[in-house]
Amino acid sequence: MLEVQQLTIVQNGLRLWDSVSFQVSAGERKGISAPSGYGKTTLGRVLAQWQNATSGRVTVGAKPLLKKGYCPIQLVPQHPELTFNPYRTTGDSLRDAWSPNAAWLDRLAISPVWLTRRPNELSGGELARIALLRALDPRTRYLIADEVTAQLDAHVQAQVWQVLLEEVKRRELGLIVFSHNKVLLAKVCSSIWTPSLDT
Repeated sequence: MLEVQQLTIVQNGLRLWDSVSFQVSAGERKGISAPSGYGKTTLGRVLAQWQNATSGRVTVGAKPLLKKGYCPIQLVPQHPELTFNPYRTTGDSLRDAWSPNAAWLDRLAISPVWLTRRPNELSGGELARIALLRALDPRTRYLIADEVTAQLDAHVQAQVWQVLLEEVKRRELGLIVFSHNKVLLAKVCSSIWTPSLDT
């Protein structure tokens, strides 16, 4: 169980989230719907330990997250280009986490050639798929998808979501989907929380 308890995030003097609490069970698909600019990405960064909250707690299995080592909560952000080292190939960055086989590349429609290139040599959609594959490390227990397929065409979107939902079921991954696309959330999530109406 992923538990968020009384989480408050103040950034640049703005209170983005105030005493937010929610839970995500293993295998649950929770959608979080809010307008652009509401702070969804910042919330994801805090959950994945990319930055600190102002106050509150995030626990997995009733235990606080460790400051070092692999985080069981992985974030695939809306702008994946910001998460790759511009001086290394995307394959090197991927292998820092784990080494998926060719079947994995095929499942997410990733060309092996892309892994020999640096981030600035790929499109946003190509980088998004590699970032998602990196986050699907076998150690991951909860995955945050922040508008993860927004840069993909409809066919590839469908393929990526099929893979994601298969992995949620097979591994009992907890999935948190950030999006303002309510049609998408209704298709892929088992529950939807709209904090803009609740807070």
